[in-house]
Amino acid sequence: MTNMILYEFVKNKKYTLKNLANDYEKNLQDDMQGIIFSEYDEEYMRATYWLRKKKKEYKYNIDKRQFEEAEEEVINIAEFEIQVNKTKLIVFGTKQMAQRIITLIGIISKNAYAVSEYIVDVNMLVNEICNDNNIDLLKMKLVDITIEKGLLVNCNVNLLNQNNPTDIAHKYVGNIVVLSFKFKNIHTVVTIYKNGKIVLSKINDDDREELIRNIYRIVN
Repeated sequence: MTNMILYEFVKNKKYTLKNLANDYEKNLQDDMQGIIFSEYDEEYMRATYWLRKKKKEYKYNIDKRQFEEAEEEVINIAEFEIQVNKTKLIVFGTKQMAQRIITLIGIISKNAYAVSEYIVDVNMLVNEICNDNNIDLLKMKLVDITIEKGLLVNCNVNLLNQNNPTDIAHKYVGNIVVLSFKFKNIHTVVTIYKNGKIVLSKINDDDREELIRNIYRIVN
């Protein structure tokens, strides 16, 4: 599974992503973290953030018959993409790694960009998905469903078992907090959370770019 986190990414002043890459190369010297730039121009960037950590472990020494402390170096990575014209930052990784990327971008650019969490407009999302014949609805999680006066429940709905999944999605759109679907020509299952988190099942490398474009299309 891959986490894909969306952020709003807005330019505050005259400053390009090319400036960001150049300023990083000139000014930032840090042995514990860094960025590897794969592709960038004025408005688009694809890169990998890396973070080096020391990890302590206890291993059993058979000869001494006791546990001994051992230190191991671990490097975590998270890929990210920025599209200024779409005002979006995408991070493929954990929330913690995403926050480190955002902080580092702020330091390098001297806060040239405003970055905030992207909140999914569920009404718009459901409309986009239900009107797209290339998308199959799979599951959804609903909250605060009234079953009788004063009694609310949360539930998961398997839309594959329903005769009219789009009708059900429209009916309960105000209660949807998680929605899963897939594009018919791509095997990856996409799960979108209301808070902007997106979880992807296994991605075929050949489908990656098309998958990202399709996700952009339905959330913008």
